[in-house]
Amino acid sequence: MKTINVKIINLFVLFAFSYLIPVYYYTFANKIITSYDHSNNLNLLIKYTYIYGLFFTVLAFFLPNSISNRGIRINKKDNFIIFYVNVSICLFIAFFSKSGESLLSSGGYGQTEISNLGGFAIGEYFLIFFFLAFKFSGNQKIKKYILIILASIYIIESLAFGLRNEFIQLSILLFILYYKENGKSYGYFAFILLGLYFSSIFAVFRSNPIAFLQSSITENLALSNVIDNENDSYISHQGDVIHSSSRIINFRDNGITSNEVIYSSAAFFVLSAVIPQKYLPEEANIAAYKKDEYPAGGGGSLFAYFYFWLWYPGVIIIAIYIGFLIGNYSKYLNSIFGAYIILVFSTFPRWFSYSPINLFKMCMYSLVIYFIFLLIDRHIREYVSQKNQLVK
Repeated sequence: MKTINVKIINLFVLFAFSYLIPVYYYTFANKIITSYDHSNNLNLLIKYTYIYGLFFTVLAFFLPNSISNRGIRINKKDNFIIFYVNVSICLFIAFFSKSGESLLSSGGYGQTEISNLGGFAIGEYFLIFFFLAFKFSGNQKIKKYILIILASIYIIESLAFGLRNEFIQLSILLFILYYKENGKSYGYFAFILLGLYFSSIFAVFRSNPIAFLQSSITENLALSNVIDNENDSYISHQGDVIHSSSRIINFRDNGITSNEVIYSSAAFFVLSAVIPQKYLPEEANIAAYKKDEYPAGGGGSLFAYFYFWLWYPGVIIIAIYIGFLIGNYSKYLNSIFGAYIILVFSTFPRWFSYSPINLFKMCMYSLVIYFIFLLIDRHIREYVSQKNQLVK
């Protein structure tokens, strides 16, 4: 209720609340919530839920009673040079950042390895340069159409490789950039329902695209692909994340990792903001640590990482930080810091449920890159102004 006035923040809260659904099915309906060999210890799930509750209790406590939606419109500058530079960078990332077989060629997601350009995961950095292209697009309709075409290209490329998260994050960014808070709420809820429906249908498609295409349209689009079936399992992304998070929590609570590993993991996590993780030891990504002994799909909830590194104080610290960002969303939206704010809330599916690194890496990079382009914009305007004065 505190976040209802700013829909994108409310969307983040609803997304975070979806991680309670598998808890319900596991605890009260005795259903399997992950395809991985879970520790199957109810105490682990209860501990995850306690930490989840602590995180959101602290976050809610530090939020203002009502978050203002004033100034929610994002101001734009008009600089065609910077606009087309960022459009060009976006096109390069869309076409060349990844290589490998498509879903149709490979037979399904995970059947083939998708390679990143030069081994660096730059695909999601499309969001930074797309935002900057929008920011310097002015109010010309032609540039708006160019951005729509650009977004469509990136979405098609992402879906061709089965990369659902990239599509979701760009959709959220488009929502932030173009949704007007004074619009009708039914449009917002329609956006949520359609998003959930499409995501679920695409999950069915990418698991076996050939079988999907050979099935009838009515079978493929049936609500049974979205709503839980009457069986003994409720397999979902949320269930896998809960399993991975419980695994990380278990590492600390049961002494599976030593204090040295905990401290070095925290230190290497900080370093990974400037050094690619592939150049760092395994514990830099604790979600991938000891996967041969404790299998998992990877990732984990934001608060599970900080519990592992700093115990309960870590959960409280990160909750206060997220609460600060939420509470000041409207205030900083059109400042330089606004680039960071927008990227944070565009990528919440990544940093909340996979890895918190984007919260401090890609999103911070957006702030630095935006500042550089603001300086370039100022110098261009000064140069044009001086040239015009000379002509006069």
